[in-house]
Amino acid sequence: MASAQQLRRLCRVEVDGLFGLYDHRVDLELNDRVTFLHGPNGVGKTTVLTMIDAVLTDRFDYFRSIPFKRLLLRFDDESKLELDLAHAWNAAEGLIRLTANGHTEAVAVESALSDAAAIAAEVGHLEREGDTWVDIRDGELLTDGEVVQRFAGLRFASGLALRHRSVGADVQRLRDFLGAANSHFIEAQRLVRPHYPQRWPRPVPSRVVECSKDLKRRIDDTMAEYGRQAQALDQTFPQRLLQRGGANDDLSIEEIQRRMSELDRKTRELKDIGILDETRTPRFQLVGDMEKSQAGVMTLYVDDTANKLQVLEDLASRARLLLRSLNSKFQHKQMRVDRNEGLVVAGDDGDSLPPDSLSSGEQHELILHYDLLFRVAPNTVVLLDEPELSLHLQWQSRFLSDLMNIVQLSSFDALVATHSPWIVGERDDLMVELSGKP
Repeated sequence: MASAQQLRRLCRVEVDGLFGLYDHRVDLELNDRVTFLHGPNGVGKTTVLTMIDAVLTDRFDYFRSIPFKRLLLRFDDESKLELDLAHAWNAAEGLIRLTANGHTEAVAVESALSDAAAIAAEVGHLEREGDTWVDIRDGELLTDGEVVQRFAGLRFASGLALRHRSVGADVQRLRDFLGAANSHFIEAQRLVRPHYPQRWPRPVPSRVVECSKDLKRRIDDTMAEYGRQAQALDQTFPQRLLQRGGANDDLSIEEIQRRMSELDRKTRELKDIGILDETRTPRFQLVGDMEKSQAGVMTLYVDDTANKLQVLEDLASRARLLLRSLNSKFQHKQMRVDRNEGLVVAGDDGDSLPPDSLSSGEQHELILHYDLLFRVAPNTVVLLDEPELSLHLQWQSRFLSDLMNIVQLSSFDALVATHSPWIVGERDDLMVELSGKP
């Protein structure tokens, strides 16, 4: 996967002959990084989002069930990917025109259907469920293409190897191209896990509980990195102190006092958010009378402390924005971060409430904000379907400002399908109409 800085950004989408009726053109707003799709029911807003995601996640088998003639994705580096049904596309294979670095080539994409059943039989934990496969270990549903992509060539500890599926140079070029573009699809049904079949025997985990557990894991990982950074700096402190250049490298006493005051403020914030606890919170005594000979020690100390806290900054910024947005809307309850539990809901009396006791609107807000803040990589295109679901009009009117704040922090592009004028507010300039006229 390419780094975030190298990821190409989607800037234009064209769909011709969708459902045999509609031609759509969507230019994404690359400056504000938010674009809204609106239009009558049935013109394909959700389908357009799904088509984009299917291309960027290498799920080309999806297109066999969608009537259309042509799909074009154009990126900010002038590269483009085009599916054109004027060329061969049937139940077995298709042709894609891929343009990059000024060169255009046809890429053959072979069907996964012929291999999926054989691979599933060898894997042993996949069962057929309608048009998909169920991973009986956790209930996840996979398409034929996903079965092939995930399990072809897999080797078990016993040495048993699944059938090797050779990948031609043309397919590898396509996958390399797609590896430099990310998508993240947030579907309308956010409160349920759509990949769990009805016959799934075990309780399906709540999405809000999953968010809480995921945050705890992220806190644990971040605190482990904080500990490693602190240990490395503490172990080398004496040596680095002896190697300092002397007074010319020292901060002034006034600057040391200012820096220590700032570090004290940051640690209190981290404690208030719930990331640092009492045992991990450094205590700072503001310096009174300090001799110049002590300035070297204190300069290195404040530098090291700042470097330690920097490890926590990204997580803290995201948690701070999540809590600020949710707690400004929730009534008679507050969200907080807990080192051991992840996300905790407390009532007015201070007693903890189960996260899945939140109303449907509150759960939608929590899941949506959490996804955007913690599960989206920079320069990803976020495909968001109907964010207005279960939200009061007042909350809908705040959606865009919340989204803009998250986009500013996380640096992704959002393509949002909506029916709500309150979601868009006064920013008509961000809207693209998908016309209902054939």
